[in-house]
Amino acid sequence: MSGPNLNTLYYGDCLDWMSRWDDSSVDLIYLDPPFNSNANYNILYSSEGGGDAQFRAFSDTWYWDAAAADRFEVFENATGRSAHSVIVGLHRMLGSTGMLAYLTYMAERLEHMHRLLKPTGSIYLHCDPTASHYLKLILDAIFGAKYFRNEIVWCYSRPSAPNQRQLSRVHDIVFWYSKGSEWTFNPDAIRQPYAASSRAREGYGANASKVADGTVQLDGRGKFPESWIYIPPLKGNSKEHLGYPTQKPITLLNRIISASSNKGDIVLDPFCGCGTAIDAAHRLDRRWIGIDISSFAIDLIRNRRLQNENVPTQGIPYDLQSARKLASEQPFSFESWAVTRIPGFVPNTKQTADGGVDGRATLASKPENCDSRLAVAQIKGGKFSLSGLRDFIGVMNRDRAALGCFVTLKPVGSQQSTMEVANTGKVIVSGQEYRRMQIWPIAHYFEQRLPNLPLMTDPYSGKPLNQYFLF
Repeated sequence: MSGPNLNTLYYGDCLDWMSRWDDSSVDLIYLDPPFNSNANYNILYSSEGGGDAQFRAFSDTWYWDAAAADRFEVFENATGRSAHSVIVGLHRMLGSTGMLAYLTYMAERLEHMHRLLKPTGSIYLHCDPTASHYLKLILDAIFGAKYFRNEIVWCYSRPSAPNQRQLSRVHDIVFWYSKGSEWTFNPDAIRQPYAASSRAREGYGANASKVADGTVQLDGRGKFPESWIYIPPLKGNSKEHLGYPTQKPITLLNRIISASSNKGDIVLDPFCGCGTAIDAAHRLDRRWIGIDISSFAIDLIRNRRLQNENVPTQGIPYDLQSARKLASEQPFSFESWAVTRIPGFVPNTKQTADGGVDGRATLASKPENCDSRLAVAQIKGGKFSLSGLRDFIGVMNRDRAALGCFVTLKPVGSQQSTMEVANTGKVIVSGQEYRRMQIWPIAHYFEQRLPNLPLMTDPYSGKPLNQYFLF
């Protein structure tokens, strides 16, 4: 085992990466994992004439399947594991359900997070009331109830629904646990200015005192931090907003990181998403590690969040051999990664029963000889087959797509495949002709050779895309 590389993004399951790293490697962990909210979080963009295209950022719908059953069996039989008793007890109460599938997934990862924390370290787990009560039981079992520091309530606001019949649900929970009996806490770093009306109240804490006439004297350092926080959610017109579902405001992460770490400390976010915690840690002069299972999230951080930092990555294929390895070991991850190598394309929202379409894009301009602006892609991580190409041409025609891209691992040069491609014809966009069907090998990506496609829209903004932004 060895320590993680710092100021680095890791692509893949955080369990796989964390299991490789040494004990007591990090000072602070913040995680905003899936909440088991029974939702698929998609980035949706649409263009007139091109239909809708959705990128699946992640799925937050959990089912009891073979993988969940295997996880439970391990916990059930491993009586020495800290989460054994609570997982067995939750199984008796919940049964073989999606909720227990989610909780076993979280428990096996939280065990590694506990191992990775330094003795003075802290963990902040961000969740919502869907499963917060169950997650606290697991945290108590793994970290110890006596090391529970605070239940922090982040309150945000949104319009009330008409004819609402209950109180508005406008808060998330952040559980804070320390690793041991000594922990980093910097209250002065997160004090808030006193509101004018607060001077008339009692309860200013240790930094205020009463004089003989009963007047409250303040020391000017601000209000002592509380476990209730109001920070507005991000709005679409915010400069900070990246369009990523579940994105949290950087103000919240600034407060957590400032409170529980010092300059130079190591901050780990094992579900880093669009990188808010990474960005906050970077700005606050902390060293950091980010992990995400979505290649889109990794690209978003590198290309948008920290675009001027030349951030190194681990786990993303860097040559044909590593791409072949990813295709063999994690075919869905390979599909997602390969689709996003084509500028403007995003993965389909389904990984199975996808109708033969692994990715979609929207042309920036309508073709002169076609009514559609839709482009489709299919990824083949295995051996090329002519029948597979013919099937995808049928899918392209079925969906009335303007053009299609058939992605393979290695170049395909057979005469029959060349004829099949030629027979699909051409589309004319802005006076230029393009093959309606193209075969593009991933091998060309590593040579910085893109498929010859017309300009696409940027899935982040909907504006015309710089074709070479990935390089």
